[in-house]
Amino acid sequence: MNPSSTASAVARVPRLPGFLSVERLANGLTVALVDTPQAPLVSTVLCYRAGTRDEPAGHGGIAHFLEHMMFKGSARFGPGEVDRRTQELGGSNNAFTSHDATTYYFNFAADRWRLALEIEADRMAGLTLDPREVEAERRVILEEIAMYEDDPWDALNLQVERTFFDGHPYGRPVLGTREELLATGPDELAAFHRARYRPDTAVLVIAGDLVGIDGGAGRRDEAARRDGARRVAERVRADFGDLPGGGPARPEAPVIVPPERCVRIERRRGEMARLLVALPGPAADDPAFPSARLLASVLGSGRGSRLYRALVDEGQLCGWAAAGLSEALDPTSLTVVTEALPGVEPARVEETVLGLLADLVARPPAADEVERAREVLFADWSFGHERISQQALSLASDLALLERGWSERTLAAIAACGPEDVARAAAERLDPERGSVLGWSLPEGSEEAEPEEDR
Repeated sequence: MNPSSTASAVARVPRLPGFLSVERLANGLTVALVDTPQAPLVSTVLCYRAGTRDEPAGHGGIAHFLEHMMFKGSARFGPGEVDRRTQELGGSNNAFTSHDATTYYFNFAADRWRLALEIEADRMAGLTLDPREVEAERRVILEEIAMYEDDPWDALNLQVERTFFDGHPYGRPVLGTREELLATGPDELAAFHRARYRPDTAVLVIAGDLVGIDGGAGRRDEAARRDGARRVAERVRADFGDLPGGGPARPEAPVIVPPERCVRIERRRGEMARLLVALPGPAADDPAFPSARLLASVLGSGRGSRLYRALVDEGQLCGWAAAGLSEALDPTSLTVVTEALPGVEPARVEETVLGLLADLVARPPAADEVERAREVLFADWSFGHERISQQALSLASDLALLERGWSERTLAAIAACGPEDVARAAAERLDPERGSVLGWSLPEGSEEAEPEEDR
C-alpha cells in the first residue's frame, strides 16, 4: 500500500465519540464515564468477566442461567420489577452472555438514569434466587435449548463449534445442555454469583449526556463536563463503593487445538442446504487480528466481495453468502456461511467455496480490492455504532476483556494494512486441509450422508 493511500485510510478511521474518563474504585470496580452530546440519553453497561469459560464442571450454561435470574429478584427489586420499573420510566434493558463475559445494559432519558445504578448495585450485592423462580426460569431455558436444537442453522453452528473447539469452552453451548441445567439449582447459582459477580470482575460504563444529567448546566465546555462527570462519579461511589471486592482468580482455559485436517459434518434438517466452514482465526489481541479481519471483509463483506460475486451475483448458486471473524479472548474461527438456492447441488456450492479460498491464496487482492473491503468494514462499524448504547457496549468489552482503546487501535491497524498483509493472512488461514471444520445442513429426505467423520 503506498504512503498516500495509507495516510488517507488512517484519516478515515472511525472512532468512538465523546469525552472519556476512567477510574478504578478501591474495591476494584472499573468505572468509565463518556460524555457525548449526541442525544439527551444515558446508557449504562455493566460487563462481568463471567462466561462459559468460567463455568464449573457439570454445570455448563450456569453463566447464562444466572443472567436470567438477575431479573428475577434481589433485596430491593422483586421478580419482574426490574422490567416493570424500567418500562414505567420509558427506558429499556437487556442482557447477553458469551463465552467470555456477561453484559447487562439500560437505556434511559438523561433525567431518569439513576434507577439503572440502583438495580445493578442491588443485584451485584446479592440475589434472592427463590427456588420457585429458579425452576420456572430453568423451564424457559430448556425451551430455548430445544429451539436451538430444532433450528437447522443453530444446530449446525453448535456442532461445528463443538468440533472445531474440542476440549475448550468455546466448543460448549452458552445455554448449556439439558442434563447440566437439570443439575444446576439455587446453591450452584449462588456460588457462581459469589465467585464471578464482584466489583473487581466488572466494568461499569455510563455514556451519554452527562452534562445535562439530573438537570445539569446547559452549556457544554470543559468545566461543565467535569461537573457532570463528578456528579455521576459520586452516584457510582454511593451505590457501589461499599460492595466488597476480592475473590478467586479467573480460571485458565485450556489451549485451543484446532483440527489437524478438514473435518466434515453433515446433518439432515430443514428444507435448505446450508454450508458453514470454520477456519483458524487469531485472538482479538493477536497482532495478526487486523489483517485477518480485513481478509474476512475481502472474502465476504458486501456485494463486491469474492464470495458474494461468485455465489450470488454471477454464479446464482446461493441466496446470500458472508464471511466473518469474531472477537474473543482466545483464538477463534474465521467462518464462511452460505445457503444454496433451491435445486442447486450442494457439491457445486462446496466446490465454488473451496475454489474461492484457494484462489484468494493464489491470487491475492490488489490494492483497490483491499481498499473496497476496508471501506465496507469501516462503514459497517460506523453504522453499528451510531447509537450511544452500542458505543457503551463496545467500550465495556474493550475494558473488561482487552484494554482501553482496543477498538480504535484495531481499526487504525486495519487502515494501515496493505495487500501484502491480506495475502499473508490468506496463506496462513485459508487452506482447509491444514485444519478446519466443513459443516453441511442438508434438506431432510435427501440422499443419506456418509457417517460423520471424527477428529
